[in-house]
Amino acid sequence: MNQETEKTLAFFGRMTANLTHEFKNILAIIQESAGLMEDIMAISPLAKDKYQERFNNSMNTIKNQLQRGMEMASRFNRFAHAPDHNSAELELGETMVHFCTLTERFARLKHITLQADRQNDQEIKITTNPLLLYMVLFYSLDACLSVLPAQCEIRLISVKKDEKTAVEIACAGKQAPSPEQFFTGLRQSNAWGDLENTAEQLNAELKCNTDDLCFYLILK
Repeated sequence: MNQETEKTLAFFGRMTANLTHEFKNILAIIQESAGLMEDIMAISPLAKDKYQERFNNSMNTIKNQLQRGMEMASRFNRFAHAPDHNSAELELGETMVHFCTLTERFARLKHITLQADRQNDQEIKITTNPLLLYMVLFYSLDACLSVLPAQCEIRLISVKKDEKTAVEIACAGKQAPSPEQFFTGLRQSNAWGDLENTAEQLNAELKCNTDDLCFYLILK
């Protein structure tokens, strides 16, 4: 097994473990809400009327979590098909929204906000390798999470830079490190080396804005 295959399998392993944790959380919330409803009904036949509001709240929680579970399953299915094609047309902003939904838990565990955005709300179509794009986005996120403290935010923004399509990874926060500390920490992280190698495979260029907590993934 070569190094590239090992990296790809490790990436899929981390993503799969992350999503199964999310599914377990969803099922736990549903189980808790269903148990509360069962307890209310067990009190007496009239309990449902007395605790109608709590009963309705539990029903709404179950419905919301089922919807969340269905959305996560759909997104995971889409992600699982990323290796099917070496090249595919994607809308960059929507792809980043999809990625952030799949990986939000990694940021949440560190009390960091993760979100995707579009420059000027502009749709940008690209033709690229979907799997490698997911991997460079993941390594970008992983590197930032290794440096940023809690209560910071990470934004992935689809932009046009120098007439080229790019992803801007912008970080901010009151307790955020200085740009010098930020980039020193990034370059010392294991994820940064993986990011550089995978960006090269994607034929993409990394460009750092050392005056701010920001770097670009320029897609060629």
